Amino acid sequence: MKRGSLELLLWGVVVFWGANYTVGKWGMLGFSPLNFTLIRFVGAVPVLILMLYILERDLKIKIWDLPQMALIGLIGTTVYQTVFMAAVKYASATNASLLLAASPVFTALFAWGFKQETLSVRGRWGSLLALVGVTMVLMFGRNELALGSEAWLGNAYGLLASVLWGLYPVSAHKILKKYSALKTVTFSAFFGMLFLLVAGSPGLVRMSWQGVPWLSWASLFYAIGPVTAFGLVAWYYSISKVGANRVMVYMYVIPVAAIVTAALVLGERIHMMQILGAGVIFTGIHIIKSGKGEQGAA
Repeated sequence: MKRGSLELLLWGVVVFWGANYTVGKWGMLGFSPLNFTLIRFVGAVPVLILMLYILERDLKIKIWDLPQMALIGLIGTTVYQTVFMAAVKYASATNASLLLAASPVFTALFAWGFKQETLSVRGRWGSLLALVGVTMVLMFGRNELALGSEAWLGNAYGLLASVLWGLYPVSAHKILKKYSALKTVTFSAFFGMLFLLVAGSPGLVRMSWQGVPWLSWASLFYAIGPVTAFGLVAWYYSISKVGANRVMVYMYVIPVAAIVTAALVLGERIHMMQILGAGVIFTGIHIIKSGKGEQGAA
């Protein structure tokens, strides 16, 4: 694939993932976060397995690596994806996207805590600065200070989702040295789906399917197709072609796509202090990354 086509593919991922913060809210009209996530991965996992076979022609995995894949699936699919949908339900799309943008900070902190990487003095100051930005986003979101508002609950879910998404690459650190990113995502998603079936099947049986609006179904199919199947495959295909560093740059554009979509579709307004907080978060992340080459205490 040519460079221009690859960039177009990545911009498509940015748009789909950014819009998911808005489209996901429609899914919450008819589904609980757990039920939505369960149905999403029941639909998406077969597609991921098919794509893995088409792209890599290899579905083999060593039996002693299965427990690690199961743990990654529990963290990155079962718990994270359910908490993410709860954040989408209760928080503004703007706040949810900005809080998730801080996940590299938690990745750096977890990697340091588990002694996978060192964290330099610059990295520690960058982490502190980014967390100040997170606080600004939390404090100045629309209607966050309103008494009895569910926004604080949504923000708590958003912050927890960011922590979990930060933990995901750390938990997958060893397994990614053995298998491709796509194979790791596919098998961990499979195990995550199994955990979701155990946790969510009773609630699914009790659901009133007739009461689910068509917008919720549309949101669900959007999450299965453009967000999960297309998005993940395109993302990891691009990483295989040009490397993770070049592809990860596009992650910083996703909150912009989320904010623009929320403003156009939901009429959300963004506070100037939220914009400033986002700038502080990204500055902190930049400092963390620039400090990785320095020696730091483990």
